[in-house]
Amino acid sequence: MECSSWEEIYGQSRAVRFLAGVLSKGEVPHALMFTGPRGVGKHSTALLFAAALLCPAGLPDACPSCRKVARGVHPDLHLVEAEGNQILIAQIRELEWDVNIKPKESPRKVIIIDEAERINQDAANAFLKTLEEPPPETYMILVVESREALLPTVVSRCHEVRFSALGKTDIEEFLVEREGIERVEAERIARLSGGIFGRALLWARNPELAAHWTRGVELAASMRRFSLLSLLEKAAEERESLEDTAVPAGENDLDLYVKAMDKRSGEQLRKRWEKRKKREVLKLRRQAALDLFDGMSSFYRDIMLLNLSEEEAGRASRGVPLLNLEWMEELEREALHIGTEESKRRLEALQRARKALEANVDLGLLLDSLVLELKGVMG
Repeated sequence: MECSSWEEIYGQSRAVRFLAGVLSKGEVPHALMFTGPRGVGKHSTALLFAAALLCPAGLPDACPSCRKVARGVHPDLHLVEAEGNQILIAQIRELEWDVNIKPKESPRKVIIIDEAERINQDAANAFLKTLEEPPPETYMILVVESREALLPTVVSRCHEVRFSALGKTDIEEFLVEREGIERVEAERIARLSGGIFGRALLWARNPELAAHWTRGVELAASMRRFSLLSLLEKAAEERESLEDTAVPAGENDLDLYVKAMDKRSGEQLRKRWEKRKKREVLKLRRQAALDLFDGMSSFYRDIMLLNLSEEEAGRASRGVPLLNLEWMEELEREALHIGTEESKRRLEALQRARKALEANVDLGLLLDSLVLELKGVMG
């Protein structure tokens, strides 16, 4: 992301019109709440809007200030993200201290709280004071899937901006027209992404990250035929692969920004940068694990639909298409052995595994127990 123009945001014209409008009129609410499904561009839009608020020209134009926002190194942008699976009160206390210091480069300050549903109750209560009485020229953006995930007292103090889900065709067209992906590959990515635009874009730009989904499908397809020992060995390989997942390389011009600042400010910026990079790695690894589980779930979902289907091969009942069309031979073979009830049991086990992952259960133990449960060793 370059924070160069509003055109960087795809498929959210209503939200963009509202944000550009309040900017041009000088009527920006001090607290905004971006709501909508995961992966539709809420976080990217928050960065773009922050760039506009901090930009001397008042719009995202890829100027030096906007590029700093895009890199996450603007000293007047404060990005709060979960540490582990929660946003803690210590982070809010640190934020309160930061926002009460005079801005360093812009006349404004911007706070983005990503995945705001992860803020625990103590932290949310502590944040209320800042939300009610923010320092002058301080703007806050809370990014969350649903307003119901936040305390009513928080919601009531924010102006909601809604983001809508994108259809498979929309995602496919974006990948073809904007990313230059071949039509066949764009259709495959859009189909497997499950309508999650951010996931499709990440896979298109970093194909190695899409491999976790594929390995999930492979693991599910081999569950019946492989021995327990072989499956546990494959689970160990998956754990190592997930732990090796790294953030894709990008521009790293932190040193240039640090050198342009006084020593204390430079050290603070470097500390924030390093903490953010650590969180990005943990977040990406968590997403890779979720992709693995979702790949497995998609295989059992397709088996369930095949078993329920009364239509032609490759189409499921009620017109819902199968996800893993490239795996039809394996799906049809396994559907002969795995019925609807067993597919449902395995999908429920994978849903529990997802929740356990969100609760920071050790990945190795989680994968081993999942294999045991899917293999039927655990009742």
